[in-house]
Amino acid sequence: MPIPLKYTILSFLSLYKSPQNPTKDEEELKCEICLNTSKTSKIINYQGKNICMECYYSLKYPRDPEKMRREIEETLKNTKNNKYSCIMALSGGKDSVVALYLLVKEFKVNPLCVTVDNKYISEEAIENCRRITRYLDVDWMVLNRDFTELFRDTISRGESPCRRCSERIMREVWRIAKMLDIPVIVTGHELPFGTSALKRLEGGVTVVRLLAGYKLTDEERRNILKKLPWKDPKLGGYTTNCLVLAPAIREFYKKYGYSFEFKRICAMVRYGLIDREKALQLLKCPEVPEEIYEELKRRGLDLKH
Repeated sequence: MPIPLKYTILSFLSLYKSPQNPTKDEEELKCEICLNTSKTSKIINYQGKNICMECYYSLKYPRDPEKMRREIEETLKNTKNNKYSCIMALSGGKDSVVALYLLVKEFKVNPLCVTVDNKYISEEAIENCRRITRYLDVDWMVLNRDFTELFRDTISRGESPCRRCSERIMREVWRIAKMLDIPVIVTGHELPFGTSALKRLEGGVTVVRLLAGYKLTDEERRNILKKLPWKDPKLGGYTTNCLVLAPAIREFYKKYGYSFEFKRICAMVRYGLIDREKALQLLKCPEVPEEIYEELKRRGLDLKH
């Protein structure tokens, strides 16, 4: 019977807690590309290197940013809406802001920016949306929604809220796309769909993960942001817009002892989007100021019992 993932990842994290005091855990094989070990993934020897199966498949089926950028360009070029080339799903976080900047400055298209305010986007992120859309002279729409029950349910059960939150946001943006007859939705995700930056949705709508066509490191994205009127709210975890993420990771840590962002951050290391040292920092249990908990409670989500 396989060991549950929660225990294997917990063992993985222990490798980095006491590097000065070797243990038997440290004798486990480590992937020479990403953060996996033989306790979190099968490790094989490939071309003289110990690598995990995820990294093996990434080498076997390589992602080509240039090819993905060409398919993005072709998709944006063929849009038939007269006013807007696409919808930009704008959260105010660093990745969606960088994607919007590239969309306007490099692809030379006119997007409609849509922000789904789920009641837990920080005020700083909303202000970033306002400043950036004014700076780039693009239209901006805000949809006010309340995801309180979604967050309360997932966090209380020891789950990551991110997938369900993202799916609900995408449904809201998809409805706007259909209503306005805009066939393309652009997001700020840095990881593609397999080896493509595109995903076809029902109703003839295509999702484009713009940053997949660039392979920008975290440092390179931040250098772009320095040119823009964008401010980092420093919320903890790998987010620059969501008030819930860092407290949710802390609750997850209490139950399992590791971050639910492990796989995503591991993939970012694999594809050279973030360095190992920064990745390990992001995987630590984040510190959450008391003001964040107070703000969440004020908005309707009490995570302190």
